[in-house]
Amino acid sequence: MADTQENIENTTVWTNWSGNQVAQPAQVVEPADADQLQALLKTAPGPVRVVGAGHSFTPLACTDGTLVRLDRMGLVHSADSEKKAAWVNAGARLKDLSPALGAHGLAFRNLGDINAQSLAGATSTATHGTGETLACLSAETRAFRLLTAGGDLLTVSNDEDRDVFEACRVSLGAIGILIEAEIQLVAPYNLHRRTWAEPLGEILSAARTRWQSLRNYEFFYIPFSGYGISIAHEETDAPATPRPESDDDDAVLGLKRARDYAGGDAPSRRDYLAGAFARFEGEDVVGNSWQLLASERNVPFNEMEYHLPQETALDALDEVITYIERERPDVFFPIEVRKTAGDDIWLSPFSGAGRISVAVHAFAEDEYDFFFSHIEPIFRRAGGRPHWGKLHSLRYRDLRDLYPLFERFCDVRRRMDPDGRFMTPYLRTLFEPEA
Repeated sequence: MADTQENIENTTVWTNWSGNQVAQPAQVVEPADADQLQALLKTAPGPVRVVGAGHSFTPLACTDGTLVRLDRMGLVHSADSEKKAAWVNAGARLKDLSPALGAHGLAFRNLGDINAQSLAGATSTATHGTGETLACLSAETRAFRLLTAGGDLLTVSNDEDRDVFEACRVSLGAIGILIEAEIQLVAPYNLHRRTWAEPLGEILSAARTRWQSLRNYEFFYIPFSGYGISIAHEETDAPATPRPESDDDDAVLGLKRARDYAGGDAPSRRDYLAGAFARFEGEDVVGNSWQLLASERNVPFNEMEYHLPQETALDALDEVITYIERERPDVFFPIEVRKTAGDDIWLSPFSGAGRISVAVHAFAEDEYDFFFSHIEPIFRRAGGRPHWGKLHSLRYRDLRDLYPLFERFCDVRRRMDPDGRFMTPYLRTLFEPEA
């Protein structure tokens, strides 16, 4: 990025993290502050989209107009240690915010599996971690400062422009450019992390009890193995212990080698993986919360994740596993299963009640059409709502039926952006009935 006075780059091609989304914006702008952003956007070609890490698998950030990066606008702008709250750059990455908040004696209550995303990207898509009583990141937002389509700087909260605030909490960047966010935090805390392997049947028998009794619990099922890996975190006052360097990337590539070795010979693949599970030692460590909850994922993949009612989720998971192990020997990425508490946010997939999330992955170089043809129908029959930043095929009429307050969101969006300054062809399919 050229650091010119206007901070404008006439760019060529932008791709997201996995490489499945490509765009050619007319320009990329990277302002240093809100005033500069406001000035830049007076003449910027639309549609205007904001991008962070590009970790969405849908074309949320794709535009042939203006792509905005907020990386230069700082980290923590102010912090209140008594209220356990802070105003931060909404475009800052979670992995940078966590240590910066720690310096103020604050920490996120929970985090997702990956912390490369920007805060605004994570909250605008209802990104979540896992925990029976822990809501998604959007539920921790208290207020926003945003730049509207009309060029005005606006502060919204429970007490100011309540409808706009509620729409901004999960907005897909369709209400305005979120410049700053006030977030509810907690005091820094340590976690005791344990990981272990066991047969899938034992995991499924214990999962509901583990979600109820453990602060954070999730599991990964390894296709064609019959085994899964559980991850549990509990708060502790114990001091941090040494933690070996993560071998997650090597483990995933080992699963790929098993697939390549066995091909379509499922018994051979199962025997190969059984040997790996026999050597699995797991983890038993104590450390800072943000360093344990999130992980680096350096083997690129594409992903579909649906959030399912608790009553149907594990049956749907069984159906997904049966299909993959019968029809898709190319799949080797683990299937991730988590649980998130309910909230009252208009477009949150967890609105109304807690849900169990099931995520299916495909290596970035592999086909993933089967997500839409065979996995998504299972999730939809089970009453699922898609992750906004992950692959799905839903459009306006589907979404309207899934979210009781969907039309209210659309009303606010039309009022805030009557000329469609932030609307791309993809976003129109989500929020406009005629698209």
